[in-house]
Amino acid sequence: MKRLINNLFVKIFISFWMILLVTAFVSINLSRMLSEDNFKAPKWAVKNLHEFALRIERNPERMLSPRLEPHLKSRFGKPFIVNSEGEVVNRENISRGMRRFLVNHDNIEDPRIMLDKKHILIGPQALTIDNQRYLLYVERRSNPEQLHAIRNFGVSPWFLSLVAVGLSLALCFLLTRHIVRPLKKLQSAANKVSLGYLDTPLPEINRGDEIGQLSDSLQRMVDTLNQAISNQQRLLSDISHELRSPLTRLNMALALHKKRQQVTPEVERIERESQRLAEMIDALLSLSRMQVNAKQQKMTLQELIEDLVSDCEFEAEQLNKQFSANYPQQLSVICYPELLASALENVCRNALKYADYKVKLSASVQDNLLTLIVRDDGPGLPDDELNSIFRPFYRSGEARDRDSGGVGLGLAIAESAIRQHGGSISASNHSRKGLEVSLRLPLQ
Repeated sequence: MKRLINNLFVKIFISFWMILLVTAFVSINLSRMLSEDNFKAPKWAVKNLHEFALRIERNPERMLSPRLEPHLKSRFGKPFIVNSEGEVVNRENISRGMRRFLVNHDNIEDPRIMLDKKHILIGPQALTIDNQRYLLYVERRSNPEQLHAIRNFGVSPWFLSLVAVGLSLALCFLLTRHIVRPLKKLQSAANKVSLGYLDTPLPEINRGDEIGQLSDSLQRMVDTLNQAISNQQRLLSDISHELRSPLTRLNMALALHKKRQQVTPEVERIERESQRLAEMIDALLSLSRMQVNAKQQKMTLQELIEDLVSDCEFEAEQLNKQFSANYPQQLSVICYPELLASALENVCRNALKYADYKVKLSASVQDNLLTLIVRDDGPGLPDDELNSIFRPFYRSGEARDRDSGGVGLGLAIAESAIRQHGGSISASNHSRKGLEVSLRLPLQ
């Protein structure tokens, strides 16, 4: 039973009918309270009714006569005398409106007034005739001004509609808040997780319905992701460390062989491949170390890449090339500094390696998105390889990469780091000449 009540469908179904019933109940009762037969008689009507009762008590035959003088009839109206049993003793033809008025109002301490078509009904007023107690009610024609004034006491259908709509909106708001508020919290936490912030605490939603179950499922998913990434990073680090030992022994054996015997092309090839393998292991270890120790920090763009720009300028000078940078220095970013700096360094060094003369780093912000562009004036790449260069161990122009010592991990590491920031990276050939690599990062 408890599980059924906690079902979201049951909650919405019950809430719908509660809103409907509460709105109808309030509207109906408000309509009754403010209806045209539920107004306290004004002073002029009470005074007129009291004077009419006194005249009837003094001269009942004249005042209750069907042939009452016109001026008295127009002044006081048509009298209805009701006995203690609720019967009208002086008239037989009674309108429906007057019957309802007689039934609803019999308190002499609270005389009321009501509109019935073009007539005004007023009463009750205590009356004594021949030592018998009666109640006096009056039906009288009224002028348009009086009718308009009394109608203004009533409630407009538009007012009732507004009350019903306002009440239903308030109740619907409470229902929607009950459903949507925890979903917004989950959405905010899920967005942070999707940007790579796996340490984001999910909100505690202690509910037995589907939203509470969703929260529990998301928490288990985040815990599983954290565990899987942690295991992957640990495995990568362990493998890299284990590979270092045999690689070190291989390099020692090569060094001894070169001392004892003549160096052959085959030995040189083995030594070159050994160096590439060592660089590959160093890159994997560096990546694993940065991911494990990664912590977000808020810093300016200048603090993040100032040292990188200086290093690239120095390296470009050694290669007789030119490196320039243009970026908003005081722009604040929240990032994993080592990962982002490593990604940008790999892209810049790759550009310096293949540039003919110039490499330019630029940055711009648009729609809360930071775009870093590294452009060189080198030979570029075939269009069918532009998306492949970010795959691990992929190398375009294999012979050239081997000569330059590339292992095909730099851009893959950059792509992984940018993705961890919730961004993207892409490459395109510049319209004039060279390759252009764009790194896009959402600003928080």
